[in-house]
Amino acid sequence: MERQNDRRSLFAFVLLTVAISWPAWGMLAVFDLEPGINPAGGLWLLGGLGPPIAAVVVVGLTGGRPAVRRLLARLVRWRVEPRWYAVAVLLPGAVVAAALVVDAVVYDVSTRPPTVDLLPLFVGSIVANVLIGGGLEEIGWRGFALPRLQAEYSALTASLLLGVVWIAWHAPLFLVPGAIQVELSPLPFLVQGIALAVIFTWLYNSSRGSLLLVVLLHGTVNAWLTSVWFLRGGVSVTTLWVVAGLLVAIALGLVATYGGEHLSHHPRQGAGSETPDHDG
Repeated sequence: MERQNDRRSLFAFVLLTVAISWPAWGMLAVFDLEPGINPAGGLWLLGGLGPPIAAVVVVGLTGGRPAVRRLLARLVRWRVEPRWYAVAVLLPGAVVAAALVVDAVVYDVSTRPPTVDLLPLFVGSIVANVLIGGGLEEIGWRGFALPRLQAEYSALTASLLLGVVWIAWHAPLFLVPGAIQVELSPLPFLVQGIALAVIFTWLYNSSRGSLLLVVLLHGTVNAWLTSVWFLRGGVSVTTLWVVAGLLVAIALGLVATYGGEHLSHHPRQGAGSETPDHDG
């Protein structure tokens, strides 16, 4: 019965997420509106907040206010080993840096070196991406959906299932003027997303269900990738594929090291697991 309820909750979450996000983004695409400090920006923001809104609504309807408080409490689960903060901030940077080196050595694609004046822009990008550019999505994806999937499936299977849904949810953005996805090729974006879903699960389970860490990771992934735009003014399909290949290699390495059952040295974080804030 509990699994059946989890499946119904997951279905309701996905349906409500799509019902919030796709019409908002669809209006931008249909009317060719570019988001900014304007009503179009409000629609873009509403679309991005579809997953957390849906998660809070479904949790509130099924578990009431105490369940919502437990969900949101994981946003401040900060007592984890410092290495996991380093992973959340620096791993995406290492991937992007390695991709730029491969671009230069293998494909003869040069990138101008970063300068000190770009640092405030980069830090601002991290903050913006954590708060409004993707980070808060994690209340829905890893906060709500992942634990329910892990209650029934292995961590690897749950990651792959969630990764497909997560990337499919972005589909309208490929038609929204000004969205980064307009400049991206869908196939490497899909491969990157599925590999990232595995990496996110690894960090989430290793930090014993810290939403704070995966919100930070999501924000820094977006910020590090955006930094390529700062340095080049755009990203080639080749670079996207190099990044995708590196992320797949990392995901496969994690599966080989930790195993697909838990993707962590700790038991996978299933629905209802309210692990105390001990260091992981």
